[in-house]
Amino acid sequence: MFTIATKFESIAKMYPKNIALAYFSGGKYHKITYQKLNQQRKILVSNLHAWNWQKQEKVAVMLSNGPEWIVSDLALASLGLILVPLHLTYNSLQLEQILSHANVDYLVIQEEYFNKFKDIWLKFSFKNIVVVGDCKELNQVIKLWPKMPVKNSYDVLEKIVVDDNDLHTIIYTSGTTGDPKGVMLSHKNLITNVMSAKAVIDITNRDRFFSFMPLSHAFERCAGYYAPIFSGASIYFARNSKTIVEDIQLAQPTVLNAVPRIFEKIYDKIFDQVRAGGDFKKHLFFQALNLSKYKKQRKLKFKEKISLFFLDKLVIKKLRKILGGNLRMAISGGASLNPAIAKFFANIGIQIIEGYGLTETSPIIAVNQLKNYKFGTVGKVLSCNQLKIGEDKEILVKGDNLMKGYYNNKEQSARAIDNDAWFHTGDLGFLDADGFLTIIGRAKDMIVLSTGKNIFPEPIENTLNESKLISQSFVYGDKQKNIAALIVPDFQELEIWCNEHDLNYSFPDILHNTKVLELYSDVLSEKLKDWSHLERVNNFKLLEQEFSQENGLLTPTLKLRRARIKEKFIT
Repeated sequence: MFTIATKFESIAKMYPKNIALAYFSGGKYHKITYQKLNQQRKILVSNLHAWNWQKQEKVAVMLSNGPEWIVSDLALASLGLILVPLHLTYNSLQLEQILSHANVDYLVIQEEYFNKFKDIWLKFSFKNIVVVGDCKELNQVIKLWPKMPVKNSYDVLEKIVVDDNDLHTIIYTSGTTGDPKGVMLSHKNLITNVMSAKAVIDITNRDRFFSFMPLSHAFERCAGYYAPIFSGASIYFARNSKTIVEDIQLAQPTVLNAVPRIFEKIYDKIFDQVRAGGDFKKHLFFQALNLSKYKKQRKLKFKEKISLFFLDKLVIKKLRKILGGNLRMAISGGASLNPAIAKFFANIGIQIIEGYGLTETSPIIAVNQLKNYKFGTVGKVLSCNQLKIGEDKEILVKGDNLMKGYYNNKEQSARAIDNDAWFHTGDLGFLDADGFLTIIGRAKDMIVLSTGKNIFPEPIENTLNESKLISQSFVYGDKQKNIAALIVPDFQELEIWCNEHDLNYSFPDILHNTKVLELYSDVLSEKLKDWSHLERVNNFKLLEQEFSQENGLLTPTLKLRRARIKEKFIT
């Protein structure tokens, strides 16, 4: 069985001249081949070994997506060290909490974050701190990267024995509820999961991935890093969240990993542009969409095929160009994707395959396939898993991809994994006759009304978020007679509506305007008209700020932190 490092090395020998990584600098993408990446790995290994970094010691890594993150992971894997990723959105309290709990020995960090949280680092007795960039405070503890001596590592690597069952990483969960827990994953956990996914999702050495989701999260690390690297494919990194649209058009990827929120924003942007266009453009757009839909259903007549050929050139090709023009597949994970959005992208020639998993399962449990999928499901269970549905509809999982446990937390580990080795996910779902898994919702998120009715908020929120006037929503109502909602308006769309209706857009006072409140009441009624009366929002409040990672109301994968939202706005 391979380790992370030996698996990479086998691919590097197979495709030495292939582009492994590309980063943007000086107005263009700079490329690193597999051969060069392997050399960089060995150089870092040599230096870490010279500094006496020992097998199974723990290394916190706080880096933005880029070559340094990949080289760090490969080098640490080569030496049998344990990587503890730190999200770039963590605040001081979260950093202290995780560093203390994980008993971290070393820190690899970008210059920007070293300076930002300098007071935090001084509280810990790290054996070494490796700063990527520049640092004026050099001493025996603080080292600089890339300004490190080049050493021959070949003899070093031959002496180090790393087993596939060795612990490779401790990933602290996002913590949508309660404090984060350190998920312990071995080389075997990660490789088994990635290779099982690759067995059903065709990834080749010609593919080009676009990376902008945080590598500190299990989804991007496995689907956006290990999957391409173990295939001889390329990874093109976005500069930052503000340049994604520009960078993706330059990178022209074939594969994109993202969470549903990203696809929702692209969907909204496309329809904003359509609404802003003239009637003729709108007509062409919807005609092209309808013909594309009929084509997938094989219902097109000869004349319609000719029409679609030209409409694809005029309309649909421009939409695909937004995502670089070469995208053949997008992978969605981290939360449920609205089926209407998935169908829209499929109709313009971009197949979004939705999957499901948790950090504890390395992370993929199930995934749809390009030619074998069902909208609204998360696909079929991977071969590395066994899955069963418990009596209360909870999804239970066991397999080679299941974590070794929660670090330094035997009580939580025993609570999560029962005596028969089944991991209790906390998610509810069911398998259909064809083996496709559907997620109903998270047990802890379920709203129990005073009437005894059980309601899952996420499907309702997804429906509300389809409105151009709503950016985000949060549905609540536990132990109440009816459900209610917190609504984050799409402030740009609201301003446009106010101008069209001669209302002075004075923020935030406009959110209390009677006509605006009537508008949103009508929107909620219209969007939920086909839902049962208990699933319709009776009361709502318009919020002045978005839920974000910065204000602690979203996880790094853009999921709602429900407990914190309740605490801030309701209780």
